[in-house]
Amino acid sequence: MKLPSDYSDFLQLDCDRKTFIQNRLLESGIKSSVLVIDGKEHIYVDFPSGCYSSRYKLKTLVAHYDRVPGTCGANDNSSGVFALLEAAKKIAVLDSVHNVRIIFTDGEEEGRFGVVSQGAYSLAKKMKELNEDDGDVFVFDCVGRGEVPVICEIDLPPKIDRLFSRKYTNLISQVQNIFNRISSFNNVMLPASYSDNAGFLANGIPAVAITMLPKDEVLNYMSNLKRIPGLRQSVMNRKLEDIPSKVAPEYILRESVPLTWRYIHTEFDKITTLTPSSFTIISHIIDEIIKHNYLKTVM
Repeated sequence: MKLPSDYSDFLQLDCDRKTFIQNRLLESGIKSSVLVIDGKEHIYVDFPSGCYSSRYKLKTLVAHYDRVPGTCGANDNSSGVFALLEAAKKIAVLDSVHNVRIIFTDGEEEGRFGVVSQGAYSLAKKMKELNEDDGDVFVFDCVGRGEVPVICEIDLPPKIDRLFSRKYTNLISQVQNIFNRISSFNNVMLPASYSDNAGFLANGIPAVAITMLPKDEVLNYMSNLKRIPGLRQSVMNRKLEDIPSKVAPEYILRESVPLTWRYIHTEFDKITTLTPSSFTIISHIIDEIIKHNYLKTVM
């Protein structure tokens, strides 16, 4: 798969990314709305009401379009945005119930200041207030490099609500089954920094973040996790001073994560680091999510 011809345009530092996304959708005859919540501007794709049925769980596909100032953000997260733009085109021509929502979120990068600062947090909070929190959330972040689809591992609190725990476990199983169908790299789940999944999870909405990595980086990272003290905790947004066990020096921790992640938030996150074949794999994953509806159940 080749990258779209306008991918580079989206990476320009002066690009109005919100307008770009809405215009790109309109080119395919797809309307969208801007949801302004706590100063963040989320783009909601407007599919016809007939595409939804209350019998089934909603499937919300999410990708953040903001980026760290001064960076191209080729992988983080222009890759997720383009994956969902292509998905929107496919969904728009369906004449059946699909129960899919697509939201391009704003303010994901502010999550580094705490989850409540994240745009997805206030979005999820509003969804709960409006009783629009039914179903599962699939977050696509940094999906433009590598051939291995990865589920971003999280730690659920020990006293988590049982119903939520079951819903989240079912969501992970669903994604793992999809990976089994479309990839030879099955059930890869690795510690990763939180994406928009953090904001949804903090509001009790089941959410899974999906990313991509090169095979050699996956294998090397798995090895590092086994042998380097504190690596897992430091990657999963833990402060080193809060980690009780002995940890490796900070520079070792930094160099022990996948190279793909070291590019993020730097000038190296540019289009030449992407592997276009990654988008084909992500497209297959999204296709699987779209075509399977799941009945609501009382748990």
